[in-house]
Amino acid sequence: MRTLTNLKHRNQKFHEKIKGTIIEKWIKYWRLVIKDYKEVAVSVQQDIKDRPLRFSFYFTGASFLTLCMSLNPNVQSFRAKYIQSANDIGLVPVSLANPQAINHLKYIERSFNQNLIRYINLGIMSIMWTDKYSDDCDLYESNCSYLQVPYWDIRNRILDIGFLNVWWITSRKMLDYDINY
Repeated sequence: MRTLTNLKHRNQKFHEKIKGTIIEKWIKYWRLVIKDYKEVAVSVQQDIKDRPLRFSFYFTGASFLTLCMSLNPNVQSFRAKYIQSANDIGLVPVSLANPQAINHLKYIERSFNQNLIRYINLGIMSIMWTDKYSDDCDLYESNCSYLQVPYWDIRNRILDIGFLNVWWITSRKMLDYDINY
């Protein structure tokens, strides 16, 4: 009993000590934030009970977006896909290989050698594209912001689109790499 009154006295003494200071405002702010989050949690729980179908759609969508973000490919996986594709096509005689696949891989190789490949991470998907100039190039045209590749022109320069850990354009072009038609 004595410890309880002692604790109340200490608590009251602490509140009197911080009254009117920035610490008191800081404590009030965080208490309000906690209160708001509790109210949101209660309202979300009530909405789940009231509309379970809507919640299942939202949960499925959020889960799919999370899966897309976790399986978003990067530059290393693009390079690995290119090397794997080049090795696969290297095992096929030139007379039997698909020229479209060969040309695509040669273009990627040329772009890698000239340091023109750029990577854009959009969170749920990635885009590999070719720039006009290398990062090492120091021409006026490569540095002037008015002469850079506009965003609407990137669609003509796209090498590949990565989604769900697959590089789709290279995979499509390598589908029948061993059939010359």
